[in-house]
Amino acid sequence: MTLYSCGFAYEKQVTGKYYIIGVDTKEELSLSYALGSGDYVGKAPGRLLEYGFNDTFLVAKTNEYKKGSPSYYIIDMTKDSELAREETYRVGPLTEDEYNRTWKQRMNIQLKVVR
Repeated sequence: MTLYSCGFAYEKQVTGKYYIIGVDTKEELSLSYALGSGDYVGKAPGRLLEYGFNDTFLVAKTNEYKKGSPSYYIIDMTKDSELAREETYRVGPLTEDEYNRTWKQRMNIQLKVVR
């Protein structure tokens, strides 16, 4: 879990309390959750590449700093909160093959490239 404070290079709301945050630059973006204090907590490790959501789930495709291939994280927004533990609301990391085989068609969420 990573905690961020205000004064960002980039900040864009995705849905509800979920934001795309660039702490120092607009190139190193992460998926974060807004806390009531004005701070943010990271929800998917690594640099955010793509994201998408529906009423229940948010999908984040990230590239972790020491890994070569991207990972997918599925966040159940109905189980997430400021105090929620990762194993309660998040599935992942998933490989691209795991995501495509098990989740992609079932959730029918179109991913958008982060720009």
